[in-house]
Amino acid sequence: MTPASPRRSAALPAATVRPSRSAVHAPQQPAAIAARRAFGAGFLLGVLGLASAGIVFARLFESWRVAPGPASHVISVFGQRLSYPTANTGAIVITALAILGLLMAAAAAWRAARELLASRAFGRAIAARSPRPLDGAWVIEDDRAQAFCAGLLRPRVYLSTGALELLDSAALAAVIAHERQHARRHDPLRLACSRVLLAGLFFVPALRRLTQRQHALAELSADEAAVLSTGGDRSALASAMLSFSRAGDADAVGVDPERIDHLLGERVHWGLPVALCLGTAAALSTLIALAVLAGHAAAGSATLAPPFLSGQPCVAVLAMIPAAGALAGWAYARTRRIVAYTPATEAQ
Repeated sequence: MTPASPRRSAALPAATVRPSRSAVHAPQQPAAIAARRAFGAGFLLGVLGLASAGIVFARLFESWRVAPGPASHVISVFGQRLSYPTANTGAIVITALAILGLLMAAAAAWRAARELLASRAFGRAIAARSPRPLDGAWVIEDDRAQAFCAGLLRPRVYLSTGALELLDSAALAAVIAHERQHARRHDPLRLACSRVLLAGLFFVPALRRLTQRQHALAELSADEAAVLSTGGDRSALASAMLSFSRAGDADAVGVDPERIDHLLGERVHWGLPVALCLGTAAALSTLIALAVLAGHAAAGSATLAPPFLSGQPCVAVLAMIPAAGALAGWAYARTRRIVAYTPATEAQ
Protein backbone atom coordinates (compact mmCIF):
# COMPACT_ATOMS: atom_id res chain seq x y z
CA MET A 1 0.00 0.00 0.00
CA THR A 2 1.48 3.31 -0.99
CA PRO A 3 1.61 5.80 1.90
CA ALA A 4 -0.87 8.63 1.55
CA SER A 5 0.14 12.26 1.40
CA PRO A 6 -0.94 14.43 4.35
CA ARG A 7 -3.19 16.58 2.16
CA ARG A 8 -5.05 13.57 0.77
CA SER A 9 -5.27 11.69 4.02
CA ALA A 10 -6.78 14.68 5.79
CA ALA A 11 -9.98 13.89 3.89
CA LEU A 12 -10.25 10.47 5.52
CA PRO A 13 -11.47 10.88 9.10
CA ALA A 14 -12.64 7.59 10.53
CA ALA A 15 -16.06 8.99 11.32
CA THR A 16 -16.84 9.52 7.64
CA VAL A 17 -16.21 5.97 6.49
CA ARG A 18 -18.87 3.98 8.33
CA PRO A 19 -20.20 1.12 6.19
CA SER A 20 -23.77 1.13 4.96
CA ARG A 21 -26.04 -1.82 5.74
CA SER A 22 -26.28 -2.75 2.09
CA ALA A 23 -22.50 -3.02 1.89
CA VAL A 24 -22.48 -5.42 4.84
CA HIS A 25 -25.38 -7.64 3.87
CA ALA A 26 -24.87 -7.69 0.11
CA PRO A 27 -21.16 -7.22 -0.57
CA GLN A 28 -20.21 -6.78 -4.20
CA GLN A 29 -16.83 -6.58 -5.86
CA PRO A 30 -17.08 -4.21 -8.84
CA ALA A 31 -13.41 -3.26 -8.51
CA ALA A 32 -12.30 -6.88 -8.85
CA ILE A 33 -14.51 -7.32 -11.90
CA ALA A 34 -13.15 -4.16 -13.50
CA ALA A 35 -9.57 -5.24 -12.74
CA ARG A 36 -10.16 -8.58 -14.46
CA ARG A 37 -11.59 -6.82 -17.49
CA ALA A 38 -8.60 -4.47 -17.67
CA PHE A 39 -6.17 -7.38 -17.54
CA GLY A 40 -8.22 -9.24 -20.15
CA ALA A 41 -8.13 -6.24 -22.48
CA GLY A 42 -4.36 -5.98 -22.12
CA PHE A 43 -3.94 -9.71 -22.63
CA LEU A 44 -6.00 -9.68 -25.83
CA LEU A 45 -3.99 -6.75 -27.18
CA GLY A 46 -0.79 -8.64 -26.39
CA VAL A 47 -2.02 -11.74 -28.22
CA LEU A 48 -3.03 -9.59 -31.19
CA GLY A 49 0.40 -7.96 -31.20
CA LEU A 50 2.15 -11.35 -31.20
CA ALA A 51 -0.17 -12.56 -33.97
CA SER A 52 0.60 -9.53 -36.12
CA ALA A 53 4.35 -10.04 -35.72
CA GLY A 54 4.04 -13.76 -36.45
CA ILE A 55 1.97 -13.23 -39.61
CA VAL A 56 4.43 -10.63 -40.88
CA PHE A 57 7.38 -12.96 -40.36
CA ALA A 58 5.50 -15.81 -42.07
CA ARG A 59 4.81 -13.60 -45.07
CA LEU A 60 8.43 -12.51 -45.14
CA PHE A 61 9.69 -16.09 -45.43
CA GLU A 62 7.05 -16.92 -48.03
CA SER A 63 7.77 -13.97 -50.31
CA TRP A 64 11.56 -13.84 -50.26
CA ARG A 65 13.76 -16.40 -52.02
CA VAL A 66 17.24 -16.59 -50.54
CA ALA A 67 19.94 -18.42 -52.45
CA PRO A 68 23.12 -19.79 -50.80
CA GLY A 69 25.40 -18.19 -53.41
CA PRO A 70 25.57 -15.14 -55.65
CA ALA A 71 22.56 -14.77 -57.95
CA SER A 72 22.14 -12.94 -61.24
CA HIS A 73 21.76 -9.55 -59.51
CA VAL A 74 25.49 -8.84 -59.22
CA ILE A 75 27.39 -5.68 -60.04
CA SER A 76 31.10 -5.11 -60.48
CA VAL A 77 32.80 -2.21 -58.72
CA PHE A 78 36.52 -1.76 -59.34
CA GLY A 79 36.75 -5.39 -60.29
CA GLN A 80 34.95 -6.59 -57.14
CA ARG A 81 31.69 -8.48 -57.76
CA LEU A 82 29.01 -7.45 -55.23
CA SER A 83 25.52 -8.89 -54.87
CA TYR A 84 22.34 -6.97 -54.09
CA PRO A 85 18.71 -8.00 -53.43
CA THR A 86 15.85 -7.37 -55.82
CA ALA A 87 12.25 -6.91 -54.70
CA ASN A 88 8.95 -5.51 -55.86
CA THR A 89 6.79 -3.11 -53.85
CA GLY A 90 5.00 -5.91 -51.97
CA ALA A 91 8.27 -7.45 -50.79
CA ILE A 92 9.53 -4.05 -49.64
CA VAL A 93 6.35 -3.50 -47.63
CA ILE A 94 6.66 -6.95 -46.07
CA THR A 95 10.30 -6.25 -45.18
CA ALA A 96 9.40 -2.93 -43.55
CA LEU A 97 6.63 -4.58 -41.52
CA ALA A 98 9.01 -7.38 -40.54
CA ILE A 99 11.51 -4.82 -39.25
CA LEU A 100 8.74 -3.25 -37.17
CA GLY A 101 7.76 -6.70 -35.87
CA LEU A 102 11.38 -7.44 -35.02
CA LEU A 103 11.63 -4.19 -33.07
CA MET A 104 8.40 -5.05 -31.24
CA ALA A 105 9.68 -8.50 -30.29
CA ALA A 106 13.09 -7.15 -29.25
CA ALA A 107 11.59 -4.39 -27.09
CA ALA A 108 9.19 -6.81 -25.39
CA ALA A 109 11.96 -9.38 -24.80
CA TRP A 110 14.26 -6.71 -23.39
CA ARG A 111 11.60 -5.49 -20.99
CA ALA A 112 10.74 -9.05 -19.95
CA ALA A 113 14.42 -9.74 -19.22
CA ARG A 114 14.62 -6.57 -17.14
CA GLU A 115 11.53 -7.56 -15.16
CA LEU A 116 12.88 -11.05 -14.45
CA LEU A 117 16.37 -9.89 -13.47
CA ALA A 118 15.07 -7.05 -11.32
CA SER A 119 12.63 -9.38 -9.58
CA ARG A 120 15.43 -11.83 -8.82
CA ALA A 121 17.63 -9.02 -7.51
CA PHE A 122 14.83 -7.80 -5.28
CA GLY A 123 14.23 -11.35 -4.04
CA ARG A 124 17.89 -11.67 -3.06
CA ALA A 125 17.75 -8.31 -1.29
CA ILE A 126 14.69 -9.40 0.69
CA ALA A 127 16.24 -12.79 1.54
CA ALA A 128 19.32 -10.98 2.90
CA ARG A 129 17.06 -9.35 5.52
CA SER A 130 16.01 -12.78 6.85
CA PRO A 131 12.22 -12.24 6.80
CA ARG A 132 10.17 -14.07 9.41
CA PRO A 133 6.57 -15.28 8.96
CA LEU A 134 3.68 -13.55 10.69
CA ASP A 135 0.03 -14.40 10.03
CA GLY A 136 0.60 -15.33 6.39
CA ALA A 137 2.93 -12.37 5.77
CA TRP A 138 6.68 -11.90 6.06
CA VAL A 139 8.28 -9.34 8.33
CA ILE A 140 11.50 -7.58 7.35
CA GLU A 141 13.70 -5.41 9.52
CA ASP A 142 13.13 -1.81 8.46
CA ASP A 143 12.33 1.25 10.52
CA ARG A 144 10.29 2.72 7.67
CA ALA A 145 6.60 1.86 7.61
CA GLN A 146 6.12 -0.36 4.56
CA ALA A 147 3.65 -2.97 3.38
CA PHE A 148 3.80 -4.44 -0.10
CA CYS A 149 3.33 -7.54 -2.25
CA ALA A 150 6.30 -8.74 -4.31
CA GLY A 151 7.19 -11.76 -6.42
CA LEU A 152 6.29 -12.64 -9.98
CA LEU A 153 5.62 -16.37 -9.79
CA ARG A 154 5.29 -16.71 -6.01
CA PRO A 155 3.94 -13.40 -4.70
CA ARG A 156 4.25 -12.79 -0.98
CA VAL A 157 3.12 -10.12 1.44
CA TYR A 158 5.85 -8.20 3.25
CA LEU A 159 5.60 -5.92 6.27
CA SER A 160 8.33 -3.88 7.85
CA THR A 161 8.97 -3.74 11.58
CA GLY A 162 8.20 -0.04 11.32
CA ALA A 163 4.70 -0.85 10.06
CA LEU A 164 4.11 -3.29 12.92
CA GLU A 165 5.01 -0.62 15.45
CA LEU A 166 2.86 1.98 13.71
CA LEU A 167 -0.43 0.14 13.10
CA ASP A 168 -2.98 -1.13 15.57
CA SER A 169 -4.42 -4.63 15.19
CA ALA A 170 -7.45 -3.59 13.10
CA ALA A 171 -5.42 -1.42 10.72
CA LEU A 172 -2.77 -4.12 10.42
CA ALA A 173 -5.40 -6.72 9.51
CA ALA A 174 -6.81 -4.41 6.84
CA VAL A 175 -3.36 -3.80 5.35
CA ILE A 176 -2.59 -7.53 5.25
CA ALA A 177 -5.94 -8.21 3.57
CA HIS A 178 -5.15 -5.52 1.01
CA GLU A 179 -1.78 -7.03 0.16
CA ARG A 180 -3.13 -10.59 0.19
CA GLN A 181 -5.54 -9.59 -2.56
CA HIS A 182 -2.56 -8.49 -4.64
CA ALA A 183 -0.89 -11.85 -3.99
CA ARG A 184 -4.06 -13.85 -4.66
CA ARG A 185 -4.54 -12.16 -8.05
CA HIS A 186 -0.80 -12.29 -8.88
CA ASP A 187 -0.84 -8.54 -9.44
CA PRO A 188 2.97 -8.20 -9.58
CA LEU A 189 3.02 -10.59 -12.54
CA ARG A 190 0.00 -8.96 -14.17
CA LEU A 191 1.53 -5.51 -13.92
CA ALA A 192 4.87 -6.79 -15.21
CA CYS A 193 3.07 -8.28 -18.23
CA SER A 194 1.41 -4.91 -18.81
CA ARG A 195 4.81 -3.21 -18.84
CA VAL A 196 6.10 -5.80 -21.31
CA LEU A 197 3.07 -5.17 -23.54
CA LEU A 198 3.67 -1.42 -23.34
CA ALA A 199 7.29 -1.90 -24.37
CA GLY A 200 6.36 -4.15 -27.30
CA LEU A 201 3.71 -1.76 -28.61
CA PHE A 202 6.03 1.23 -28.34
CA PHE A 203 4.48 2.81 -31.44
CA VAL A 204 1.24 3.33 -29.48
CA PRO A 205 2.45 5.58 -26.64
CA ALA A 206 -1.13 6.30 -25.54
CA LEU A 207 -1.32 2.66 -24.42
CA ARG A 208 0.36 3.82 -21.21
CA ARG A 209 -3.10 4.92 -20.11
CA LEU A 210 -4.30 1.31 -20.12
CA THR A 211 -1.33 0.24 -17.99
CA GLN A 212 -2.01 3.04 -15.53
CA ARG A 213 -5.67 2.05 -15.42
CA GLN A 214 -4.76 -1.57 -14.69
CA HIS A 215 -2.59 -0.44 -11.78
CA ALA A 216 -5.33 1.81 -10.40
CA LEU A 217 -7.96 -0.94 -10.62
CA ALA A 218 -5.60 -3.39 -8.92
CA GLU A 219 -5.33 -0.98 -5.97
CA LEU A 220 -9.10 -0.44 -5.87
CA SER A 221 -9.66 -4.20 -5.93
CA ALA A 222 -7.24 -4.67 -3.04
CA ASP A 223 -8.96 -1.88 -1.08
CA GLU A 224 -12.28 -3.58 -1.78
CA ALA A 225 -10.99 -6.90 -0.44
CA ALA A 226 -9.65 -5.21 2.69
CA VAL A 227 -13.02 -3.58 3.38
CA LEU A 228 -14.91 -6.84 2.83
CA SER A 229 -12.53 -8.68 5.16
CA THR A 230 -13.61 -6.35 7.98
CA GLY A 231 -17.30 -6.89 7.32
CA GLY A 232 -17.64 -3.67 5.39
CA ASP A 233 -15.95 -1.46 7.97
CA ARG A 234 -13.81 1.07 6.08
CA SER A 235 -12.38 2.80 9.14
CA ALA A 236 -9.55 0.27 9.64
CA LEU A 237 -8.14 0.81 6.16
CA ALA A 238 -8.65 4.58 6.50
CA SER A 239 -6.73 4.49 9.78
CA ALA A 240 -3.89 2.60 8.09
CA MET A 241 -3.72 5.19 5.31
CA LEU A 242 -3.61 7.99 7.87
CA SER A 243 -0.87 6.24 9.80
CA PHE A 244 1.27 5.61 6.72
CA SER A 245 0.78 9.23 5.68
CA ARG A 246 1.85 10.64 9.02
CA ALA A 247 4.89 8.38 9.12
CA GLY A 248 5.92 9.22 5.55
CA ASP A 249 8.44 11.85 4.53
CA ALA A 250 7.88 14.86 2.32
CA ASP A 251 8.43 12.76 -0.81
CA ALA A 252 5.75 10.20 0.02
CA VAL A 253 3.52 9.26 -2.92
CA GLY A 254 -0.07 10.42 -2.44
CA VAL A 255 -3.08 8.13 -2.68
CA ASP A 256 -5.01 8.47 -5.89
CA PRO A 257 -8.21 10.51 -5.42
CA GLU A 258 -10.19 7.64 -6.94
CA ARG A 259 -9.11 5.39 -4.07
CA ILE A 260 -10.22 8.00 -1.57
CA ASP A 261 -13.62 8.28 -3.28
CA HIS A 262 -13.98 4.51 -3.21
CA LEU A 263 -13.03 4.34 0.45
CA LEU A 264 -15.51 7.07 1.30
CA GLY A 265 -18.25 5.06 -0.37
CA GLU A 266 -18.71 7.48 -3.25
CA ARG A 267 -19.53 6.33 -6.76
CA VAL A 268 -16.46 5.34 -8.80
CA HIS A 269 -16.25 5.00 -12.57
CA TRP A 270 -15.15 1.45 -13.42
CA GLY A 271 -14.79 1.95 -17.16
CA LEU A 272 -11.71 1.31 -19.27
CA PRO A 273 -10.24 3.53 -22.02
CA VAL A 274 -12.37 1.75 -24.62
CA ALA A 275 -11.47 4.10 -27.47
CA LEU A 276 -7.77 3.51 -26.80
CA CYS A 277 -8.18 -0.28 -26.74
CA LEU A 278 -10.23 -0.28 -29.94
CA GLY A 279 -7.76 2.06 -31.65
CA THR A 280 -4.82 -0.18 -30.72
CA ALA A 281 -6.68 -3.27 -31.90
CA ALA A 282 -7.51 -1.51 -35.17
CA ALA A 283 -3.86 -0.53 -35.70
CA LEU A 284 -2.66 -4.11 -35.13
CA SER A 285 -5.42 -5.48 -37.37
CA THR A 286 -4.34 -3.06 -40.08
CA LEU A 287 -0.79 -4.39 -39.87
CA ILE A 288 -2.07 -7.94 -40.27
CA ALA A 289 -4.33 -7.00 -43.22
CA LEU A 290 -1.49 -5.08 -44.89
CA ALA A 291 0.87 -8.03 -44.50
CA VAL A 292 -1.70 -10.46 -45.95
CA LEU A 293 -2.53 -8.22 -48.92
CA ALA A 294 1.09 -7.34 -49.71
CA GLY A 295 2.09 -10.97 -49.39
CA HIS A 296 -0.06 -11.98 -52.36
CA ALA A 297 2.06 -9.92 -54.76
CA ALA A 298 5.36 -9.83 -52.89
CA ALA A 299 8.38 -11.29 -54.64
CA GLY A 300 12.00 -10.77 -53.69
CA SER A 301 15.30 -12.57 -53.97
CA ALA A 302 18.65 -12.21 -52.28
CA THR A 303 21.78 -14.16 -51.44
CA LEU A 304 23.26 -15.00 -48.08
CA ALA A 305 25.99 -12.46 -48.77
CA PRO A 306 25.23 -9.07 -47.18
CA PRO A 307 24.25 -6.63 -49.96
CA PHE A 308 27.07 -4.45 -51.29
CA LEU A 309 29.52 -5.96 -48.82
CA SER A 310 30.81 -9.34 -49.82
CA GLY A 311 30.36 -12.13 -52.33
CA GLN A 312 31.59 -14.66 -49.73
CA PRO A 313 28.78 -15.14 -47.19
CA CYS A 314 30.75 -17.55 -44.99
CA VAL A 315 33.37 -14.93 -44.24
CA ALA A 316 30.71 -12.36 -43.40
CA VAL A 317 28.78 -14.75 -41.15
CA LEU A 318 31.93 -15.76 -39.26
CA ALA A 319 32.74 -12.10 -38.72
CA MET A 320 29.29 -11.48 -37.28
CA ILE A 321 29.54 -14.22 -34.63
CA PRO A 322 32.08 -12.51 -32.30
CA ALA A 323 30.36 -9.16 -32.83
CA ALA A 324 27.01 -10.64 -31.83
CA GLY A 325 28.60 -12.30 -28.79
CA ALA A 326 30.16 -9.02 -27.68
CA LEU A 327 26.86 -7.20 -28.10
CA ALA A 328 25.00 -9.85 -26.09
CA GLY A 329 27.62 -9.66 -23.32
CA TRP A 330 27.35 -5.88 -23.17
CA ALA A 331 23.55 -6.05 -23.01
CA TYR A 332 23.66 -8.62 -20.20
CA ALA A 333 26.19 -6.61 -18.20
CA ARG A 334 24.07 -3.50 -18.56
CA THR A 335 20.96 -5.35 -17.44
CA ARG A 336 22.77 -6.70 -14.38
CA ARG A 337 23.34 -3.13 -13.23
CA ILE A 338 19.61 -2.53 -12.88
CA VAL A 339 18.83 -1.25 -9.42
CA ALA A 340 17.01 -3.83 -7.27
CA TYR A 341 13.25 -3.39 -7.02
CA THR A 342 11.80 -1.11 -4.39
CA PRO A 343 8.29 -1.66 -3.05
CA ALA A 344 7.02 1.00 -5.47
CA THR A 345 7.83 -1.25 -8.43
CA GLU A 346 5.61 -4.09 -7.28
CA ALA A 347 1.89 -4.16 -6.55
CA GLN A 348 1.29 -2.10 -3.45
